[in-house]
Amino acid sequence: MAGALDIQRRIKSIKNTKKVTKAMEIVSAAKMKKAIDQVTRLRPYAVAMHRLFESVAPNVPSEHPLLAQRDVKNILMVVIASNKGLCGGFNSAIAKVVRATIDAGDTGNVGVQKDHIATITVGRKADAMMKRLGIDPLATFPELNYAPDSPAVAPLLKMITQGYADGTYDKVLMVYTDYVNPITQEQKVRQLLPVSEADLGSQIADMDAVHVGDGTDSDVSDDQRKDRSALSAEYVVEPSNEAAIAALMPRVLESQILHALYESNASKESSRMMAMKNATDAAGDIVDDLTLAYNKMRQAKITQEISEISAGRAALE
Repeated sequence: MAGALDIQRRIKSIKNTKKVTKAMEIVSAAKMKKAIDQVTRLRPYAVAMHRLFESVAPNVPSEHPLLAQRDVKNILMVVIASNKGLCGGFNSAIAKVVRATIDAGDTGNVGVQKDHIATITVGRKADAMMKRLGIDPLATFPELNYAPDSPAVAPLLKMITQGYADGTYDKVLMVYTDYVNPITQEQKVRQLLPVSEADLGSQIADMDAVHVGDGTDSDVSDDQRKDRSALSAEYVVEPSNEAAIAALMPRVLESQILHALYESNASKESSRMMAMKNATDAAGDIVDDLTLAYNKMRQAKITQEISEISAGRAALE
């Protein structure tokens, strides 16, 4: 019965693994719900901040350090991933997008070569993936992808704004994962600086869609949403538009970064929840198959013993 004992040990081991993956699935589901609540609370603030910026920015001279348009020679890329694995294809999908963006730079679509792309990473997995691509990150923030707030984001924001204002970088990109639902996540490449009206409008549209399923705009029709988005306001700014934009720009960038971090956190936990659910289901299937194999082996042994007893009895007669 050595084979049967091995199967029993495997069944016991896989059942223990199933308990672990089930526990991780439950924990990730709770964390995902908390992360979705954070995204939902941030969205109205981010949308209002972006729309205010859209109303004030057109009246600000393009010579403003954070609005200046320059020929793209150097790019800073902020890459957001996780600290740990066991979250399905979350990190590999981000790595694929980062690699495609860098390759696009080599072919001229982004406008710079790989040697002129610097990176700041959020999460240890992002740091590791950039090193595998041959790029040493300028800095890594391993704790930002949990429960970030304004003070925690301040060092990252300072590096971005100073690097762009002093001309070290001519474009700042951010790569992160946008949460759609527990099964679907989308990898996004956003342009932080210089501020892109098309990209900012796209981000506002994504946030206005309220695709986390919280029901905030469930009673608003498409026509009403279009009419609401078409409304504009004229602001009287004191002491000047330049002073207002100097105070507003860091807040806009901060809201974009916080939004990306919360979206990535929700995506990470949902991806981990689904990965652990699939692992739990697979463990159950393996246990069922091994149990069937064990029962067949045990039945075959019993049948053999009965046959031997019957043969012995027949020989004695």
